[in-house]
Amino acid sequence: MKLLAILFFFVLFTGVAAGADQTISPTGGHSDQKVINDAIDTVAQSGGGTVFLKTGTFVVDGPVMVKSNIKLTGDPKAIIKVYSGSSQWFQGSIGIISNAENLNNVEVCGFQVDGSVTELPLGYHQSRSDTAHDCERCILFAGDSGNLMENISIHDMTLYDSFSDGVYIRFCVNAHVYNNFISNTQHEGVFFVCNKYSLIESNKVAGITSDCLRLDNCQNCEVRNNLCFSYNGTHASNTYMHGENGIQVGNSGISHGYDGRNKPFYTLNIYVHDNSFINNGLEGIIIDGGLENANVYFKNNTIIGHKDLETSGFPIDLIGNYSYEHPPSLQTSEKVFSSIFDILNMTFYDSAITNQSDDSIQYTVRKTTIGNIAGGVKIIGFCNQAVIDNRTYMQDNNSTIVKSEAVLAQSSLDFWNKGVGKIDKDIHVVVKNGTATATMTVNMRVYSVSYNQATKKTKKTYNSYTATFNDTAKAPEIFPAPQNIKGEIEVYPTFFEVYVPADGLVKLDFTYGANVSTHSFLVGEREQKDNVQYTEYARLEDWSGDLNHTGQWCFVYGTFDESKLNVKATTPYQEVNVTDFNITRHDYPKEPIAFWFYPTVGFLICLYFIGKFFWRRIWY
Repeated sequence: MKLLAILFFFVLFTGVAAGADQTISPTGGHSDQKVINDAIDTVAQSGGGTVFLKTGTFVVDGPVMVKSNIKLTGDPKAIIKVYSGSSQWFQGSIGIISNAENLNNVEVCGFQVDGSVTELPLGYHQSRSDTAHDCERCILFAGDSGNLMENISIHDMTLYDSFSDGVYIRFCVNAHVYNNFISNTQHEGVFFVCNKYSLIESNKVAGITSDCLRLDNCQNCEVRNNLCFSYNGTHASNTYMHGENGIQVGNSGISHGYDGRNKPFYTLNIYVHDNSFINNGLEGIIIDGGLENANVYFKNNTIIGHKDLETSGFPIDLIGNYSYEHPPSLQTSEKVFSSIFDILNMTFYDSAITNQSDDSIQYTVRKTTIGNIAGGVKIIGFCNQAVIDNRTYMQDNNSTIVKSEAVLAQSSLDFWNKGVGKIDKDIHVVVKNGTATATMTVNMRVYSVSYNQATKKTKKTYNSYTATFNDTAKAPEIFPAPQNIKGEIEVYPTFFEVYVPADGLVKLDFTYGANVSTHSFLVGEREQKDNVQYTEYARLEDWSGDLNHTGQWCFVYGTFDESKLNVKATTPYQEVNVTDFNITRHDYPKEPIAFWFYPTVGFLICLYFIGKFFWRRIWY
């Protein structure tokens, strides 16, 4: 594996060379794995291609064995179903869909796998007592600890009613498991063991026991946008109902009879974010011990227990008589999943600027009377606040939100003969030493009306009043925006690297030609307190896009062309194009062999012949 492979960058298998593609139908017997395997062998011998399963039920009493460079796909109504009279052939390292050789470039998608747990003997839920939970994995692909598989893609599958895992992948680089519906697989829903640079995303897992998702001894993997719920349908085994966690991440040694000493690496760089763990029977997230320096990050995951579920607007009537105690079975889970996504829809922000003005906030100011004026000024908050690491910041000293009011005091009104001609309010805010002080000076022009009986005319007499009102509040810190951002570029003959300091940044966008990558450090969620909006940020470490990276450096193959490079830095309050770089060029040495090499070799040769000459004289 190249050191330049980036975290969460996946070289996904999108197709194989079109050889003798095969389309097959069920035979009506109970050994349809033979027709599927024959088709796979034919396509594999031609260099790779597609095997397509037509609509119908392929009843099997043995494994479907996938080979490299094969795409196994089918109609959504095509089902590979375990024969109810099967012996217990699906155990150990043999799944319903499995492999006998190391795999590269394999795609499985589009159809269904039914494990038939309601039709098989209860004793089949384990192969033997010391290796429990390995019996009947729907899809099991296993490489070798010294020879990892590469590029395995499993997506848009419906996997259900099996005694063990829905998807189990071991010893693989670039595994991608996404958009699958997994229900009542009575161990793990998706189980990664010793995988690198792999992704689990957008799956819907109705778990029953153990975990919906699990990663043991994996490195540089991402788990995102999955929805995990608790299954309660027909399960027909001794499995403990509601015994599942949402996700488990850790290092596994010797477990259930298997020797963990062949695992070549430990957990490192795991990023779990934007998943929803709903009503799981045990815990939403389980982290095994020994991960203190493993860089395992959990960000923006939603965990809703049964009490939260009952008060969150969840449409119980959508699923009839189902409730927390009676969650949906396979047939109704899809409707529930869709409904949960509706109530969990969230928007995240890069910018902390809310564009909230004083006038947009309704607030009644408490007035006090000074002389003839009743008024008040109130600091109700600060606009565009950013909360980072539990510290609150504002953009600048002009961020104070102030509400004010000034009227003629009631005691100064003599019924009909007095009125206010003009009110001038001058509000001045000073922020100093962490305290904001708002001072409002009010100048009010008040008139009195008198009536002249002789002339039958009214007359207005004006008086001016002045009053000053104050309010103070604790002010947030001014955000320490980075100044004069300067980056580093290391240029080599065949590649270059770009680095920009991350302090104070939400993200960095690297553009080189038509390729773009984003390095994110913060993600914001919009909140509100006392009618004032603010943005609360969570830290993360995420790369996405077309360009590679190594550590904190964006890495680009090819000759460096400065005109093609653009780097944009985003803070909570602004976007800045980074143009100041310290460029260091590294050229290959003109003389690949050190200057002393040839003289040294010549000296040694001469020394050899001189020694040989004198040796012969001494010998003879």
